[in-house]
Amino acid sequence: MKRYIKIVLKNSVKSLLNFFGVYESVSKAFIKLYYPYKYHRIEKNVSNILSRIKPIFDNNTADWWLDYGTLLGCVREGKIIKNDIDLDFAIILQNGTLQNEMEKGGFLLLSRTIVDDAITLEQYSINNIVFDVFYYRKESDKLVTNIWLASDHSVSKSVAYEKGLGNLSETTFSYSETKEKEFYNVKCRIPKNYKIYLSEHFGEDYATPNPNWTQDDEKNRVEVQKEFQIEIF
Repeated sequence: MKRYIKIVLKNSVKSLLNFFGVYESVSKAFIKLYYPYKYHRIEKNVSNILSRIKPIFDNNTADWWLDYGTLLGCVREGKIIKNDIDLDFAIILQNGTLQNEMEKGGFLLLSRTIVDDAITLEQYSINNIVFDVFYYRKESDKLVTNIWLASDHSVSKSVAYEKGLGNLSETTFSYSETKEKEFYNVKCRIPKNYKIYLSEHFGEDYATPNPNWTQDDEKNRVEVQKEFQIEIF
């Protein structure tokens, strides 16, 4: 109930700011204040989250690794990058979902993306810190998953989905085995070919910080037309 009330209030504020035409300016000002706070909270809690999530992945997946901005921070800076306000994990799981095991570990399921009857993404939270778990499928020598992205950020994800304000995309990486790498004193896993993996997503200059990088700059994501649904809990 508390989460539902929070979502309703958040949507109401967004609608009000849009009505007065100040959403964009207020949003930018809020981000400048909010991102440093969010980064501090992640930095403070990431070791605990990794310690709790690692045995779940180790015992219930065919393989797993740090993904997207979390992987980039791990190999480039040895810590979470400052313009990243969530955590990203990738898994290979043949069937089903990790929901039961994740909930036993104290993680709350927020949303789920299902494409062609297969789960491709689950979003969880703990202590108000959000993270994504991407479910990859192996196709020949590639890793593939599907992600739905809202095109209107002035409304909540649920409202954007209901109104069709977004698109389904497909992301492809070159497959490789994984290896261990310590991150915040936890033995995590990363792709052995992480240089290729990151360059396919962020570009060959991924080692150079780019504070202006956005999702529109992604190199390996294409829009696709498939049957999908978003479940929001």
